[in-house]
Amino acid sequence: MLKLRTEKVVRFESKWIGILSLIVKLSLAIGCLYLMFQRDSYQIFDRSPISVVTIKVKQSTNCSNNISIIRNIFNYNCTKSLYDVSDFIIPATENSAVSITIRMIETEHVLKYCNDTIIKNTQQYSSLYNLSIHKCSHQSRCILPPMYRYNDDDDDDNDNDEYENILNEGKLCWFKVLPTYERLNHQALDYILFIKHFVEFTQLGLVRHNLASDVITTDYLNRCEYDPDKYPLCPKFRILKILQMIETNPHEYELMFLHGSLIEIRITWRCNLDRELKYCEPVYEFQRLDIRPYEANPYDPGSNFLTSRHFFLPNGRELHRIHTHIYKLHIIVSVTGEAGRFDLFQTTTSIGSFLGIFGTGSIVCDLIATFITNFKRVKYDN
Repeated sequence: MLKLRTEKVVRFESKWIGILSLIVKLSLAIGCLYLMFQRDSYQIFDRSPISVVTIKVKQSTNCSNNISIIRNIFNYNCTKSLYDVSDFIIPATENSAVSITIRMIETEHVLKYCNDTIIKNTQQYSSLYNLSIHKCSHQSRCILPPMYRYNDDDDDDNDNDEYENILNEGKLCWFKVLPTYERLNHQALDYILFIKHFVEFTQLGLVRHNLASDVITTDYLNRCEYDPDKYPLCPKFRILKILQMIETNPHEYELMFLHGSLIEIRITWRCNLDRELKYCEPVYEFQRLDIRPYEANPYDPGSNFLTSRHFFLPNGRELHRIHTHIYKLHIIVSVTGEAGRFDLFQTTTSIGSFLGIFGTGSIVCDLIATFITNFKRVKYDN
């Protein structure tokens, strides 16, 4: 009942089968070695870096070299400085992002009582929110003063009477005061972004930043401005240069300054800790995130937001507000990357996997020999 079974070893005298076996196994060996070093299968990786980014916006001390684009599209001369940079960074601080105002539309309103006829339609006023929608001037609406927003009466038996009582109260409306002012900030093309960031790969205990002292010196910072070929590590980015790298059609620049735009600066770190640390450097990539063309996004094209400030005129009793529609270049900075280092356990695991692949070489040669030669009769006993 108990039997020991061993494999039968057969020496097969065939040159072409031997050559085929050698070629197959050699090809598998070369392929496995290539995969190990090309995919860094001998390393352990950390692909979840922790990063912190700070961004400062400064005005350039010199005009852009590509003056023809600015003059032909925007009719702008960068030597005419009308505003300071701080006037157009709204909000002043953001996390890993910055918003540069490129177009502003300011409209003044004054708060007055509505004097138009209010359309009384019971079906239209089915909620307290709908009660506040009435036309009192062109593209304006009435609003209920705060004291009428909520009714303290506990009697809710007759909702129609409640609606009528609210409708009869005095309504307020923001009336537009002409004219409307529009300001364009073409000078933003020559703004300089100064990006400072660091990354930490906690699993490998590596901390790096983009202002490494061995490369980024004071003299280097004074003369550099980011260029993917000439200054790939420079942390200073001119807005016009960014636009040129994300758009080849100059007509898009005009649309971006009209509707605003959302731009991402992606910083990628790929560090091989088995090499010298000086080769662990950031790589910058740029892309647009807003939908193009703008007609394809009718709800909110580009990047913009609304804000307002309120005031009283001297010796005046009417409340005024400046309603500002701001179109902006919203620039987001994201940091990704991976770091790898030699690890004995990972190397052993990879070698074990590749040794299993070598077994396929013998299987391939056995299949070929079985169906072409008398290998089957010699190998297997009846």
